[in-house]
Amino acid sequence: MALQRLPLAIHTNVAELLDQLRAAGVAEFGDGVSFLRRERKGRFYWYARARQVEGQRPERYLGPETPTLLETIQRAQSAKGAADGRRMLVRTLRAAGLHAPDDRTGRILDALARAGVFRLRAAVVGTVAFQTYGAALGFVLPSRAVRTGDLDIAQDYGVSVAIDDGLDRSFLDVLRVADPAFTPVPKLHPGKSAAYRTPDGYAVDVLTTSRNAGGEETSRLEALKTDATPLRFMDFLLRDTVETAVLHGDGVLVRVPAPARYAVHKLIISRKRGQANPKRRKDVEQAQALIQALALDDPFALREAYAEARDRGETWRELLRQAVSPLPVEARAALEG
Repeated sequence: MALQRLPLAIHTNVAELLDQLRAAGVAEFGDGVSFLRRERKGRFYWYARARQVEGQRPERYLGPETPTLLETIQRAQSAKGAADGRRMLVRTLRAAGLHAPDDRTGRILDALARAGVFRLRAAVVGTVAFQTYGAALGFVLPSRAVRTGDLDIAQDYGVSVAIDDGLDRSFLDVLRVADPAFTPVPKLHPGKSAAYRTPDGYAVDVLTTSRNAGGEETSRLEALKTDATPLRFMDFLLRDTVETAVLHGDGVLVRVPAPARYAVHKLIISRKRGQANPKRRKDVEQAQALIQALALDDPFALREAYAEARDRGETWRELLRQAVSPLPVEARAALEG
């Protein structure tokens, strides 16, 4: 089934919403904020320093220096309240057929974003991330592949250790801003939890990259003040994440995996699920939709992600072989070039 391409005007609105959200996120540090540039191992990083309160000037990590970040800082310095304008953009984009999360998921993502979870390089993974790719790529993605009842948040373990910043409160407390009913789901080890649930079954799972040959039950993410479940293949997914907009309220700026990596990762994960698992079919549907879109507009990114995964060893190659062989010939050609 052919994907429907978005009109140029809608795609332009997506870009404008992203620019406004980036500037608004930095502007939220308040009046009197200053911006600091620091060098570490030959790379430059930017921080926001709030105005002095009781003798202290807290600093918040913004990210590595990029042209986009420099432009965001410039816009933030002159940004004023523009939430109403962003809300109109969100309504326009949703009316154009772009996907949005359910209200509860939107509220949770908004709370996480305001707390700094995505500024700290955590990312939304899974179907909620897939919902954002239509706006990012300029296509209306298939509706049947966007339904979900949970939320997955992931952060690379190495990033969490290295980043010199963190949440002001626990990850659970941030979730409770959106829904006070959240409670931790305990692991075998007392006092550890990498998942949070509400009484009606809504789930938020925190994931991270696997270490020590995958033998650990949880890893502590100090930046996010939570434990996380280490998963194999997660390091591939979380490399070079990108910013996207969630179409909730006046927009929520989040990080998600690069679309090409998401597609290849879904192919791999589909082969790790049982034949009867309904998520297996959804994995393949999501991968195929992204392959189709990327083949038209960014074929090199798709082929590079696929080649990198194949180069990671025989296990990766075999899982990909099993996943790719049933795909339509056009999808196989897009991956293999």
